[in-house]
Amino acid sequence: MKNRIFIHIVISGVFLILIEQMLGLNTVFGLSLIGPPRSLLQPEQSAFAVELSYNEMDLESFGERTEIHISPYSSDIQYRKYNIENMKSIIPSLRLDTNVNEDWDIFLRLGVTDAACDITEEQAGGTAGRKLKDFDGGFGLSWGVGTRTTFYEQDNTTWGATFQANWSNPGDSDITDESDANFKGTAELNYWEVQLAIGPTVEFENIRVYGGPFLHFVNGDLELSGSTLDPSPVVMTIDASPEIKEKSQIGGFLGAQWNLGNKSTLITETQFTGDALGIGISLTWKY
Repeated sequence: MKNRIFIHIVISGVFLILIEQMLGLNTVFGLSLIGPPRSLLQPEQSAFAVELSYNEMDLESFGERTEIHISPYSSDIQYRKYNIENMKSIIPSLRLDTNVNEDWDIFLRLGVTDAACDITEEQAGGTAGRKLKDFDGGFGLSWGVGTRTTFYEQDNTTWGATFQANWSNPGDSDITDESDANFKGTAELNYWEVQLAIGPTVEFENIRVYGGPFLHFVNGDLELSGSTLDPSPVVMTIDASPEIKEKSQIGGFLGAQWNLGNKSTLITETQFTGDALGIGISLTWKY
């Protein structure tokens, strides 16, 4: 059991390092469906799954903002906090699983992400700044990797863990300012999410029930740009690239897996942290 735990931790760390190196991002990682935290396949078996996840979360973003006044010309760089509020995401995806050995599966996920949110600027000292509205990024590419492992089995209860890392880019969107009708701007989100979940899976005649705690991290970039009359006819432009962070790092998950036959299963699941809520469903075929 100790060897399996050690192997799983090492593999998770390798995934994180590879992703950092390939994409040049600070690593972190969402509320994509976790599934039973255990190996689900037999030796030399693979599986194909269709998934649909929906989640809502609040995020924080910190970084520099450049402000340029055109006439008379002046330039100012200031540190800002941005609250990404009530971000709603829909993530349809396909997942391919394969078994490495009796107690270890790995998987690859490919899909798209649609996200919508409001973005509130916070100046130094907590003073409210711009209230940026109407971000709706559309369906942009998302993908992820993961691994499941079984630690211990006794009677109808299995203990194990799941690690997964997912990247999402909902695309850019036009944004407006709630208090400035002259403001025109764009915003773009690129972020990683990671989950490391552990817990029991209890097996009954035709259903498995599972759940437990998980760690959840988010990291990425928020790209903001825009211009306004400040005041008319003096034009002001702003540019910011603050770094995105999660608000809550600890959460819980609960789900059920139904057997639909010898080679197909249906999973439904809910996840939550202090600042995020997610639900998901998947249909899997083994071969």
